[in-house]
Amino acid sequence: MTVPSWLPEIINLDGIWEKNLTKLFLIFKEDFITKQPYIGSIPVWHDRNVKDGKYPEGFWHVITRRNNGVRYPDFRRAERLPWCGPSLNNSNDPIIKKWDITEEGELRTYIWLVDYDYVIVLKRRTQRIGEVKFLKTAYHVDGDSTRKKLLAKYANRIV
Repeated sequence: MTVPSWLPEIINLDGIWEKNLTKLFLIFKEDFITKQPYIGSIPVWHDRNVKDGKYPEGFWHVITRRNNGVRYPDFRRAERLPWCGPSLNNSNDPIIKKWDITEEGELRTYIWLVDYDYVIVLKRRTQRIGEVKFLKTAYHVDGDSTRKKLLAKYANRIV
């Protein structure tokens, strides 16, 4: 399998979560604040609400996992953060499965790097500027059951 030239290396996280937050946020800031990603001509926005006094919620959703309403560090998800922005910007690359599906009453777009076990979930929003894609989450596909669920969603996609 040839790695696409646009896909960066995953980052090494040494296990000390607090030390890695600054490094991770610099990547997020570059890919989502300094340079806004696009799906074709549609901008991708993120949740800019800051509940912890430091980082936007959109950042937390791509580096942590929720369990019983509490977010916990997810190192597999976080080390792949450098893939998020480039995958959105290159979502028409044949290496990516991209589809729309209606879930929980909203239209969602899935961007799945199947060979790399990474998926990004966006939801459609209509704003004053027109349609935008809103970053819901991104995560490492960490098992066969998750892979099967994604394949079922792909089979039920809106064509």
